[in-house]
Amino acid sequence: MADDDKNSLDEMDANQTDSDYVCPIPATHDKFEEAHYFLHRMMKEFHEPEPFRWNLNAFLQALRSVTLMLQTELTHREGFTDWYSPWQKQMKQDELLQRFLEGRNTVVHKGMLQHKSRIITGHFRGKVIKWAFDIPFNVNERSEDILHFIIEKYADLFFIGKEHSAINEQFGVHRTWIVDDLGKGDEDVLILCHSAWSRVSQIVSAAHEFAGAGFNSINEEPREHDPETVNLLLESDIDPTLPEKWGWYEP
Repeated sequence: MADDDKNSLDEMDANQTDSDYVCPIPATHDKFEEAHYFLHRMMKEFHEPEPFRWNLNAFLQALRSVTLMLQTELTHREGFTDWYSPWQKQMKQDELLQRFLEGRNTVVHKGMLQHKSRIITGHFRGKVIKWAFDIPFNVNERSEDILHFIIEKYADLFFIGKEHSAINEQFGVHRTWIVDDLGKGDEDVLILCHSAWSRVSQIVSAAHEFAGAGFNSINEEPREHDPETVNLLLESDIDPTLPEKWGWYEP
């Protein structure tokens, strides 16, 4: 697994100093890490519609498998049914987790989730938009292709020009992914995925403790999965050498 995709689980396990320690729920643990991996793949391929959708589907399936695997691994342990029943009740009452369960069932048994993407293109100063273009784009178009289109069409307009003489001003594509089956309103699906993953992490942490592992709470701050860190694609993101070529910085 790549460094930026690495789960925080190993760090959280620092309190286990015994080199002979064996995780009591290794398959559950592995599925949880798998879900986290696909969440980070969604971030990495945020501007690639098809890979983004495939990674979301894989995330939904891996996340659902976590609790199924947990039941398989702990079902014969004394007291498990009494311990797990309140967690099952909580999950059944959790509207977000139920939507994610239905989403998983859709992609496994029925078909595709309906994705929407709000795309804003225009002239940016830093990460703040100055001028937005009123151009409709297909949800399945890659952000890089959209960006190349607006560069060719508007390079000599909006005070940018091909030489980009104004420092920190360039064209960009800002994107938001929305899946109505998973959330309400226009909240980016990455935020919803982080929330669902965090709620399942509480169960995984508690399961370690139930099994006598003394495992610390598994969590990541929302900023670790914040769409604001990935949803804007600028010219200089495609080619990091451009700011120097434009003369913004000393070589």
